[in-house]
Amino acid sequence: MNRLACGVVALVSVGFAFGVSAQTAAPPPSAETLALARRVAAHDDFLALFQMFGKPQIEGVERGLGELTPAEKAKTDAIGAAKLAEVTNRLVDSLAVVYAAKFTADELRDMGAFLQTPAGEAYSKRLIAVLPALGGSLKGVDFKSEMLKETCAQIKKGCPTAP
Repeated sequence: MNRLACGVVALVSVGFAFGVSAQTAAPPPSAETLALARRVAAHDDFLALFQMFGKPQIEGVERGLGELTPAEKAKTDAIGAAKLAEVTNRLVDSLAVVYAAKFTADELRDMGAFLQTPAGEAYSKRLIAVLPALGGSLKGVDFKSEMLKETCAQIKKGCPTAP
């Protein structure tokens, strides 16, 4: 699962890099579009993934600090929670810029409206529970190997060479 998570994070990071660099030539979004995008971005799947891995990171830092008194543990937990919230807000801001560049204000308004319905709220709240199951369902999937095998079979290119 960690390797999958790293891959997802790397893929999303590359997507951010391309999205942000591609949008620099476009005019900046309106304040309304950016506000709508931020509201939608606050429910993004990537944030759920980030938050899912935030808690183990906090616990890892705490283990690395050695023996902590209850007061030190409480303080460390508070630092971790504050830092997680701060970084999450920065990610929401970054996502909002990308969303504002990729979606119209009407699309963002509709997405935001859905996220405020009972179904949308259920989707957002339960997503964090769905992600580990998603990772498990991808276990053993090797897209590149499968594609190369099919390419070899159909066009006779990309076939493994005999040693």
